[in-house]
Amino acid sequence: MTSQEEHTDSSVIKVSQMGRIRRITFNRPQKLNAFTREMTEDFFSAIEDAVGDDGTHVIVLSGAGRAFSSGFDISDSSGGSDTSDAARDMTGNRQRVGRWLDLWSCPKPLIGQVHGYCLGMANEILACCDFALCGESTRIGMPEAREFALPPTLAFWPLRIGAARAKELLFTGRLIDGMEAVALGLAIEQTPDEDLSARVDEVAAAIAEVPIDRLSVVKQAVNSWDERMGLRAAALGGAEYHALFHQSSTWDAVRTGARSK
Repeated sequence: MTSQEEHTDSSVIKVSQMGRIRRITFNRPQKLNAFTREMTEDFFSAIEDAVGDDGTHVIVLSGAGRAFSSGFDISDSSGGSDTSDAARDMTGNRQRVGRWLDLWSCPKPLIGQVHGYCLGMANEILACCDFALCGESTRIGMPEAREFALPPTLAFWPLRIGAARAKELLFTGRLIDGMEAVALGLAIEQTPDEDLSARVDEVAAAIAEVPIDRLSVVKQAVNSWDERMGLRAAALGGAEYHALFHQSSTWDAVRTGARSK
């Protein structure tokens, strides 16, 4: 992909290139960029393509329309783990967590550009970014943890923002705005929504000046601190808690369609 060239890998994942910056945009705005399994596969394929492109030094993740992403679309019943069987569910969850950890270990800098809702699974994507900038409309949270879902890595919140704050947000389901996200360390700055894309491009351009091999070494060196504190083991262990959560009667009602989606 050449500079300033743009194409769409799929109808729900848009890919564009500006110099050394690859932008991957979630493009399902009518559903607030809720992920289906097909969309998830397209997303990881786009990441793989960006990693394999020597001309790409920085990857930016963003959402079209009114939100970054509202998480996983629970109305999508195609494939996936059998949540009625705890053992099979845990196996499927471990595979999912493995993919998040691969994204976390992506050798190229990942920048999150967040506006509007960032819910549920979207927080796991955000957690795998090296850092994020957010707009004034940003609302981050995992309200589903009160009822029917528990993202297995917990968006690395216990390590990123501390156990007490992670518990408070999961227990209450409260959404935080951009300023609080910055204060907690989930984002590095808040910018007016209308200026957000330009500001992210500015930051990405500064990073893209650095040779990619140096960027990769710096990223791995910093990530090693979190991994030595147990991030990888805790994330994999989250697959078991995710499966346990699915054994609740509330989740069973969601899975069988007994509740409104």
